[in-house]
Amino acid sequence: MVRYSILAVAFAILGAEASPCRPTTVTSVAEASSTIASDTTVTTLATTATTALVETTSTVLEETTSTAVAESTTTTEAPACVETQVVVNPGFDDSDSNKSPWFGGGSLTTDGPNTAPNAISFVFSNGQGSAQLSQTLTNVDGNYRLSYNWAVVSGVNVGSGFSCSITPKVGDDILPGAYPSEFVGWTPESQTWSSGSEAVAQADLSFVLECSGEYDQLTINVDDITFTKLCGPQAN
Repeated sequence: MVRYSILAVAFAILGAEASPCRPTTVTSVAEASSTIASDTTVTTLATTATTALVETTSTVLEETTSTAVAESTTTTEAPACVETQVVVNPGFDDSDSNKSPWFGGGSLTTDGPNTAPNAISFVFSNGQGSAQLSQTLTNVDGNYRLSYNWAVVSGVNVGSGFSCSITPKVGDDILPGAYPSEFVGWTPESQTWSSGSEAVAQADLSFVLECSGEYDQLTINVDDITFTKLCGPQAN
């Protein structure tokens, strides 16, 4: 009986001492977990994500887009088209002794030019003949209008008639021509030509004249040759 009582007393004492320890342990764990999760985790994520994303996106995108667009627009601006007549000595009036910079056949004349004082004259004999007049052009780029005037001014012993052709050329490009077949005064002609997609560094502007028929002599005059760069709607 004594042994049983001692064990019972010991169990009662141990049970009384262990009972207050449980609330202390539970409370400590709960408080520590709550503080760490709310203060550390929430604060750190919110601050880091907000600052990094806003500052990086705003600065990099705005500066890059603004600079690239401005530089590209300025660089690709096309030069303005200027209407320019490029033939030198178009009316053969720069000198009374030579037709420079024109070269080839024909001679200066003061006999009834289209505009005074001079024109260029071609004389064909014995029912046949051909001649070519040229000038070298440089840096032609775009669309151009060729204008000139011709006249069949005289003939000697013209029998059943004659037929002639005046064919303009730019480099190897042949333009529509004129076809005199009777005596006629000054007649204007006009044709257009284009350099295409690239500028032409150098090309000869030429006129090829040919005549045949029944005559001892036939004279054709040419004057006021212009080759003008076209701009705006007339260039189309």
